[in-house]
Amino acid sequence: MLEMLTLSPIAKGLILLVVAGFSFPLTGVYLLRLNLLPLRFMLMHGTILGGAIALAFSLNTFVATIITNLILVLLMTKISRSLRSDAGYISTFFMVISVSLAFILIYKCNVQAKDTLALLWGSLYASTWPEVCGVVVFAALLIAFQVVYYRQLQAFFFDREIAYTAGVNERALYYSIVLLTAMTVAMAMKIIGALLLDALLLLPALITTFFAGNMRQVIVWSSLLGGFFAIAGFFLALLLDIPASSAIAALASISFVIIFIIKRK
Repeated sequence: MLEMLTLSPIAKGLILLVVAGFSFPLTGVYLLRLNLLPLRFMLMHGTILGGAIALAFSLNTFVATIITNLILVLLMTKISRSLRSDAGYISTFFMVISVSLAFILIYKCNVQAKDTLALLWGSLYASTWPEVCGVVVFAALLIAFQVVYYRQLQAFFFDREIAYTAGVNERALYYSIVLLTAMTVAMAMKIIGALLLDALLLLPALITTFFAGNMRQVIVWSSLLGGFFAIAGFFLALLLDIPASSAIAALASISFVIIFIIKRK
């Protein structure tokens, strides 16, 4: 099994999963703390729109999906703040319009629907080295953001109004969080696909809430669990000859159930 790691696609897949596993759960913590769970559905549909745009105009799918999601997030945040409306309601609108525009492009530009919908399953072993480097750089940025702004984030998650009165730039911090989340979702869909997205983003953060006593523990344990699920799921997939994303999701789900039962008892 270890001989397979000498193959370039397998090596790239392992690097992607290790990096994503330890860093991406941070955005899962943000989603849970800010109750922005509907946002990820909008971003998933935005990724499909970005993929349709890329295929229709022969662009790089990886870059197109990230840019599309960033634009959607900026529009959603701007509109929700202008109307003083819940971001979840606005994200529902963008979710619908995104998938509508995607299928219009698929139809008008004769794009193969299966190529666009392949984003739902991801392409872990088809990633290029520039894409791997892009994920590594982004993961480093995400971790640096968490470390540098830890105190501001702690105050922000506790109470946004109190954080504002304490001198925290609440508006800029909120924009940063949703933009980082948008990029994380786009990259996670590239790695493991939309259908198993929550295995890396949300399940580690959810499991951690069962036993973590403070914000620092939630952050640290979410990252550790995400890294464990990614690495263990990868080697389990090689051993059993199953998709890595499915192995990661199954491992995370079983862990969730076990810890939930222990917590109940």
